[in-house]
Amino acid sequence: MTSREQPDRIVVGRVLGAFGVRGEAKVAADAADLRAGLRVTVRDAGGAERELTIESIRPHQRHLVVKFAGFENPEAVGVLHGADLLAARDLLPALAPNVFRTEDLIGMRVTDVRLGDLGGVRDVVRYPQADMLVVGEKQLMIPMLAAYAVVVDVAQRSISCRLPDGFEDLYEGKRSLP
Repeated sequence: MTSREQPDRIVVGRVLGAFGVRGEAKVAADAADLRAGLRVTVRDAGGAERELTIESIRPHQRHLVVKFAGFENPEAVGVLHGADLLAARDLLPALAPNVFRTEDLIGMRVTDVRLGDLGGVRDVVRYPQADMLVVGEKQLMIPMLAAYAVVVDVAQRSISCRLPDGFEDLYEGKRSLP
């Protein structure tokens, strides 16, 4: 896969642990990406994968409670703790305009109109106020907000922005940007 291709399967969630006594799992994920009947690949920290089917799903506080077919008790679900859930991209719902999946942003080059190339997107951290791009070796945190004129060009795999004067001073001791 080149850096310009989108993967066929993408991470749509992470198992946080068992929930309750009926073999359900607490999952960090966007509810729009998961649904009953969806087949997902579960990849553990060691890279081992297995296919599972979501039997049911319901919200609980800031997470989801997911019942996987064949899991009947918390001990069985416990082995999934920390595993990523992957799904085929073509089985996921279309996104609204200007909404992006983390997998699609990772690796995009970020350029500021004043500071120039800031580096590649390493991660996206989602906060209630705004999603933050984690950029470059110095892990600059750039809010994905209109106030920063953030524009994502999927075709060019690039992101442009206009950061305020003094932004680089937030990373004291890290003055030379990547």
